[in-house]
Amino acid sequence: MTTLGRRGLHATVRTLWRESRSVILVPATALLCSIVPVVGTGLRESRPLMEGETGLLRSLASLPEGFDWASTLFAWMFSGIGCTIIMAALAYVAYRHSRSLRRTVRNVVVSAGPTAYVTGIKRLVDRPRPVTSIGSSLLPADPSFPSGHTAGAVMVATMGVLMTRRAKRRIRRSAVMLGVLLVAAVAFSRLVLGLHFPTDVIVSALVCPAISYALWHVFLDVGRRRRR
Repeated sequence: MTTLGRRGLHATVRTLWRESRSVILVPATALLCSIVPVVGTGLRESRPLMEGETGLLRSLASLPEGFDWASTLFAWMFSGIGCTIIMAALAYVAYRHSRSLRRTVRNVVVSAGPTAYVTGIKRLVDRPRPVTSIGSSLLPADPSFPSGHTAGAVMVATMGVLMTRRAKRRIRRSAVMLGVLLVAAVAFSRLVLGLHFPTDVIVSALVCPAISYALWHVFLDVGRRRRR
């Protein structure tokens, strides 16, 4: 194939992907979401894995006191109330900047959508909290899998990324990097406090961005069709 032919093929593939991303992403994400409860049930029933994860949590108890302080701060910031306040502030800033209520609502829905899924999966799987959480004043009343605080961090990070979509490339990249660091920090903080198994935070950190990404492209495709 000639260079011109390869370029034409690549351009065609890019065009097809751009025009039909939601057609591919939505079923793929739906499949992923349907697998998560099965994974969660398996984790709940696996005693060897639970013991291994509990051992890791106990080893984190020897970290310096500063880790516990920072983790407690994250626990309050990314609780249900904390996330609501942060998202309200971000939505206000986004609206003041864009002057578009439709765009602001879209970004909030894309960012917050995965938290509804996580809440439902928690009730469905009903994985108990690790024994390291017993006696903690920060212990939430809901089940352990997947991590709601990690989902909240993903929500805030996603909102930040969407708010900087039209900014310079350097700013966009910085928003993504800060978002990744935020999610990692909040996820690790849940382990430091002994309130979640490692698999709780890992699943939440992987599935929530996938859901938001699929939702984003659904909105893009719907908007593209309306303009035709």
